[in-house]
Amino acid sequence: VDFNSPVKKGMLIARIDPDIFEAKVNQAKADLESFRAAVLNQRAAVARAQADVANARANVVRQEVAVRDARIKFDSRVRLFREGGISQEERDSAQAAFDSAVAQLDAARASLKASEAALEVAQALFTAAEAQVRQKQAALDQAQVDLDHTFIRAPVDGVVVSRNVDVGQTVAASLQAPTLFLIAQDLTKMQVDTNVDEADIGRVALDQEATFSVDSYPGQVFRGRVVQIRQAPQVIQNVVTYNTVVAVPNPDLKLKPGMTANVKILVARRENALLVPNAAFRVRLESSTGGSPAGARGGGSAGQRGPQAMADARPGGRPGMGSGGGQEPGARGATDGGRQRIWVLQEGKPVERMIRTGLSDGQRTEILEGLREGETVIVGLQSQRGGSGAPGGPRLRL
Repeated sequence: VDFNSPVKKGMLIARIDPDIFEAKVNQAKADLESFRAAVLNQRAAVARAQADVANARANVVRQEVAVRDARIKFDSRVRLFREGGISQEERDSAQAAFDSAVAQLDAARASLKASEAALEVAQALFTAAEAQVRQKQAALDQAQVDLDHTFIRAPVDGVVVSRNVDVGQTVAASLQAPTLFLIAQDLTKMQVDTNVDEADIGRVALDQEATFSVDSYPGQVFRGRVVQIRQAPQVIQNVVTYNTVVAVPNPDLKLKPGMTANVKILVARRENALLVPNAAFRVRLESSTGGSPAGARGGGSAGQRGPQAMADARPGGRPGMGSGGGQEPGARGATDGGRQRIWVLQEGKPVERMIRTGLSDGQRTEILEGLREGETVIVGLQSQRGGSGAPGGPRLRL
């Protein structure tokens, strides 16, 4: 297979040269057959030893009978000898017959013990031969598994996104198996792995809506939902974050593995909220009504007169707070009751106004009280000079 090739589970996607592995399988089969033959030989040896034991036991029984007969005859000869019915020679002959029968019984018993010992040895050899057969069978199974592994098959349905080998290349594994292919299981269902700061993770929950953008499609917003918040912290330069996974549908395959995404997670929502730009909280003017500008963050120097920026307070759609918003008032999801200062334009003059803020999405902040819809809010301050170099009159950017 090549890059972007669709594959099915179980499909053959590569083959490792099997010659070495086939030779090992054949060798293992030969060893197994050899030891199976040895098992048959040992089984026959056990059968012979069992027959020898049976014969030895029968011989012992015969010799025991012979000893009893010889004992009876000997006792009879001794009695007759005492009565004078037989000679000393006949009495001695009976004694010799009895002693011979006893000796033969002892020999039969010794032979039985030897046969039983030989049977135990044969049984032990048979057990060892069976164990060796099992060992060789395991070696054959392992060799067969190694041979089967020369067939590289797709573990799942998907698309090949990476191929790390070419035809004829040597594949070597030391401590771990090499990665030959990377297969994306389903590119129509993607996941975004994002890091949420520890200050914000408490407001992130499962099934929350998330939006993000990628550099490949500027201006397009993709939507998904939080499906996993991982417990293991990620610490980089003393900054603690937590991995959060966002599931995203990708039916048109625009999103590709490895893309960089700028993610916002909606942790709160307000309907028909009154909003002002966060820039309004950065404006700094003198407290007296109609006084000259005292300067602004990133604007002209203190005392310089110039154009000022203004905007109308207006109702918004659904203000929410992204998990990584800015640092202006409300940018981290300020709770109701936050008091802030802004400047509004009344009768052409800037007037200080204390307001109470709510939620923020990092760009705009909800106003809970202190401001009415349609009022003009100062959101910036600039320096401006006339064409002759003299300071120009103030202009407000609304």
